Amino acid sequence: MTAAAALVLAGCTSGPGSEAEFVEVLTRDDAFTATQAECLADAVFDQYQSDEDALGKISGATSYDFLVGEDGVEGFDEFLTAQVAECTTFDLQPSDS
Repeated sequence: MTAAAALVLAGCTSGPGSEAEFVEVLTRDDAFTATQAECLADAVFDQYQSDEDALGKISGATSYDFLVGEDGVEGFDEFLTAQVAECTTFDLQPSDS
């Protein structure tokens, strides 16, 4: 799943949701594993914890274009792309189960 698709899924909440809600949205339809989603949520909330406006835009976005556009969150596309790459690389090994 692309970073853009993940955020459009996450945009189904209103206001700055919690990390747990963000994880739940990212794990719907097996878009990300729980470990990957927790990594992404930690990164997003660590980066934007003091910016409630940015968290509100992230949580309420109806499209990725809005988030990365003029009225969106500055630098978000680069940040999220890097985080998805980082959070998904460590969890690619097949499990023994």
